[in-house]
This record gives sequence, C-alpha cells and structure tokens, in this order.
Amino acid sequence: MKTKYLFILIPVIFLASCTSTKKIKTKNGISEIRYLDINGTKQYVLIRGKDVGNPVLLFLHGGPGASATALLRKFNSELETDFTMVYWDQRNAGKSFNRNTSKDEIKVNKYIQDIDTLVNYLRKRFNKEKIFLVGHSWGSRLGLYAIHRHPENFMAYVGVGQELASYEGELISYQYTLNKAREMKNEKAIKELEEIGEPQSGDYAKMYKNGFWGLVRQKDWLLKLGGERYGRTNYTDWIFSIWFSREYSFADLIKYGKSSGFSAGNIIYDPDFNNINFFKEIPEVKIPVFFISGASDYNTPWTLVEDYCNKLRSPYKEFIKFDKSGHSPVFEESKRFNTEIVKIYKTIQNE
Repeated sequence: MKTKYLFILIPVIFLASCTSTKKIKTKNGISEIRYLDINGTKQYVLIRGKDVGNPVLLFLHGGPGASATALLRKFNSELETDFTMVYWDQRNAGKSFNRNTSKDEIKVNKYIQDIDTLVNYLRKRFNKEKIFLVGHSWGSRLGLYAIHRHPENFMAYVGVGQELASYEGELISYQYTLNKAREMKNEKAIKELEEIGEPQSGDYAKMYKNGFWGLVRQKDWLLKLGGERYGRTNYTDWIFSIWFSREYSFADLIKYGKSSGFSAGNIIYDPDFNNINFFKEIPEVKIPVFFISGASDYNTPWTLVEDYCNKLRSPYKEFIKFDKSGHSPVFEESKRFNTEIVKIYKTIQNE
C-alpha cells in the first residue's frame, strides 16, 4: 500500500473504532459505559455524574431510533454536576443498533417495557426511591406513558417537544408549512404540499393521500421553511457533533442513520403508535410535570402543548416556552435548558 493511502486510512480506522468516555475524577463520581440486557436485547447505557448521591436523571431520546447521547454530552454535560445522568440508546438506536433486529421488536409496548426495566435497575443500583425523567419528542410520548403507568417511580417529569395528538398535531404542522410556503412564495413547496394534502387521519402510515412518504416530505419542507429549528434549515451541525463525539465513532454515525430509518420506518405500522390523543388518554397525572417547547416548534406544535398543560390535572404543572428554539430546546438553547432543569428540580423539592 502506498504511504499516502496509509495516512488516509489510519484516521478513518481511528474514527471508526475508538470510543470512550472522559473519566470523572471526583471522589464519588461515576463515568461508565455499559451494555445492559434489557428484555432480551443488548442496549447501550452511559452513566455520568460528579456525585452518585445526586438525583438520577434519565433522558428518553427521540425518534424512535434517534439516539441523543452524543448531542447531550456536547450541549448538556454541565447537568452532570447536579445529577447522575443516564444517557440511554433505546432498543436498536445508536450504539444499541443490531442489524439482525426483527421488525417485530419495534413496537411501542416493547419500548415501554424497556423503560420499566431500566428504571427499576437504576432505582436499585443507586438506591433511589424515585428518579427524575426527561423525554424529548418520541421520548416524551414514552415519558407520559411511563409516569402514567408507574407514578410511584418518578419524582417529576419534563416533556420537551411533547407529542400529544397524532391528527391534531399533524394538521397544525401541515397548515403552518403550507402557509409559510405561500408567505415565502416558494412555488415548489406550495405545489408539493397541495398535492400531499391535509392529514386524513392520525394513522402515520396512511396520514396523507400518498401515505407515509407524504409525511416525510411535509416534515422535510417544515425544516426547510423554519418550523423545525430556530434560525436553521438543516441538521449538518448536529451530524458533525455526533461524528466528532468522544463517545461515538464514525461507525456509530453509520449505525445512527440505519437505526433511525429502520425504527421510524417500522413503528408506523404498529397500531399502538397511531391515533394517540393524550387529551383523552391521559387527562391526569399524579406527579409534577413540566413542558418545555420552542416558539418555532411546529413539529409538535407548542400551541397544542400549552393547551394540554392548561387542561391536564396534576399536583403541579408548568409550561415553559423557549423563544429561540424549535423542536429541540435541549440543544438549541442548551445553557438555558440546563439552568431550567436545575430550577425545576429545586421547585419540586420545595413543593
């Protein structure tokens, strides 16, 4: 092999193979990577914190299949000072990806069971009666299911970009996208969105006249027209953040794409995934809840989240809007988000 090709190959191999996590050197700190057997599947869990005596915070990422571990480590690592942070790649997501996974494993109920198993493991491992739960996007749907099923296991819940009602949310999202296209006089977008048409139901596989791909195209235009991220119309910066993460390799980035496509592409055929309406299904919860939404979020429209918060029965509830965020305040306004999470914890301690 010629020398010049060797110099190209070495960094590629390095990026593809080396992953670790920076050691936390405090006396009671923890920094470990584990693969846990969760309901018959091997799943990646990264646990980090400066003091294991701190409350345990479990983050449920979006997707399904869209691991947030690398982004959380980049944007939200300061939370490790106040919490024992649990970064979890859900079944078949990110570093938990297994190319031999059956489509039958991508079911809503299996994810719910995984949360139950992991939460019980964390409570026992860290000798905690309750943990602090945060869910983003798809993870926020799982989060509401979790606290509704087992409120006794959680001190509080924070839903970020909260999923609530399939049909209503997608209708608002579609109408925003089409109105924005008309406002910007984007003829290509207008033509395509009018061909897609308004959502016909809350069934994601059949939501638009041309099925699931209509949904995909609508979300693509939503991003391009500013209804997904504040001030950005792509995810290039976040892709590079994952690529250059210490805990993630280039090979993991490839897994990320495969797992996201496989999981999202199959979950839509699970009847339990479709036609959700938490206004009717979960009108009451038994623990304090907080909802964080971006003012530019028309993926899971912030107006719908605020309405749900107002109607929800709960011992304590709060709706918090981030003015310079879209669907992902956790990364878009990370400094404020981190501060808000600590503030929320102090609030529930005083309740």
